[in-house]
Amino acid sequence: MASSNPIVYQNAEVDVILIDIPTSIAAAQGDREGVLLSTTPLEAPIEPKEDYRPKAKKPRANENQAPSAVNTQHVEHRSPSHATVAEASQHDFQSLHLDDLRYKVLAEHALRQTRAQVTGSWCTQRKLMTQKPACGEDGAAMDVDQISEKELESRMKEWASWTESKEDDAAFNLQQMMASLGATSEVAEPATVAPKWMMSYCPARETASSTQVAETVSPDVQTEPWTGAFHNPNHHSLSLSIAENTSQPAQLGPEYRFTIPPRSTFFFSDSTASDAFRNSFRELTDEFTLPRHFDLVLLDPPWPNRSAKRKGAYEQVGGMPYLKKMLLSMDIDSYLEHNALVGVWITNKAALREHVLGPGGLFETWNVGLIEEWIWIKTTTKGEPMFDIDSAMRKPYEILLLGRAAPNSWTTMTHAPTVKRRVIAAVPDIHSRKPCLKQLLEPFLPDPTDYSALEVFSRYLVSGWTSWGNEVLKYNWDSYWAPA
Repeated sequence: MASSNPIVYQNAEVDVILIDIPTSIAAAQGDREGVLLSTTPLEAPIEPKEDYRPKAKKPRANENQAPSAVNTQHVEHRSPSHATVAEASQHDFQSLHLDDLRYKVLAEHALRQTRAQVTGSWCTQRKLMTQKPACGEDGAAMDVDQISEKELESRMKEWASWTESKEDDAAFNLQQMMASLGATSEVAEPATVAPKWMMSYCPARETASSTQVAETVSPDVQTEPWTGAFHNPNHHSLSLSIAENTSQPAQLGPEYRFTIPPRSTFFFSDSTASDAFRNSFRELTDEFTLPRHFDLVLLDPPWPNRSAKRKGAYEQVGGMPYLKKMLLSMDIDSYLEHNALVGVWITNKAALREHVLGPGGLFETWNVGLIEEWIWIKTTTKGEPMFDIDSAMRKPYEILLLGRAAPNSWTTMTHAPTVKRRVIAAVPDIHSRKPCLKQLLEPFLPDPTDYSALEVFSRYLVSGWTSWGNEVLKYNWDSYWAPA
């Protein structure tokens, strides 16, 4: 069972925390056995390449204004501590206005404090993805895991697009429409379209190795057409297989196997397909009597980013204006419970902060007020920042903006007059793999043992949570796991 504590170190105020990324994800899987495979941990800082150098730009008129200065009202909230990292360096902030300078002071203070307490490696020992040479089209060596991951990503796009289009295909039958208009006298029987993908699931069972499959077919196995929406109502994990329907009767193509955590739910579709999500959401919540409002909502939007675009980590959806419009069209506020905790990940780009916190931004539209900022500082195994923290090319941190939704329909939320800041240090893992913050967020909820949570743009499932996105099963794929 994945029971290892992902917290390597935290101070008494719980505002300086060192967390291990793969362990945090594994611990959130419930009863799953095994180890989440990782990449080699970073041992020395990275010197940014030349193509990261930013273009020269003119300073903006409001560049020296701190966005949080507009905070005028605050609704009291629960918090696991009252002290802040900021209090340790409050005098440094009096002359600082830009957020990156603020974050620098906080990060450096947190790193010094952690180094004084952690003398060994800043991450637990990792089990690495196997590196076997394979020949690419250009003759260069490639690793098998990279090829497999690209194949999985291709399949996930197909599963998501199939989910989004199946309703249209079922609802629109040209021949029936023409017949109803009297355009033809002969009406053929509507063709039965075989489902393109099938899914089978049964209680997860231990196997002798990560690749061995039990020879005996369990009577508990259930097979049905792939719908893109799934709920595990059990208090144990399920093994889920997705396979392409073939032309051969009672025969399926190659299987992709995933382990679904207890009481978890997923909706496999692109975030632009908000109508499809709403329809599936209503059907599944009716079937299993699930909550339709969430005490916790987390989003990790695919913000436009040159690094991610170059690596193909996720699809760039058309620039910032389109992305903001897409996020607003998702109607996130309609899924928020009263006093819900809402978190949005952003990079260190100043414009992103404004899109979330500024006038007409996400928080204002959702009636959410900012209460905290969590700075994830990416470090080496020795506690050094991943990049030079003073570099103008790349910053070694990302920010989680944490807000509180209104307690009722007539309260207008604004940002807290004093925003608490915490620093979370972690040695980076596979690109785009963020630490799972379940253990750190639960103390903010009224009942940490009984709450509802929704994670959007997720790349892995969490026990008891609902996940929505076009890669929600990525790190639940059995090929990313190995025996302990």
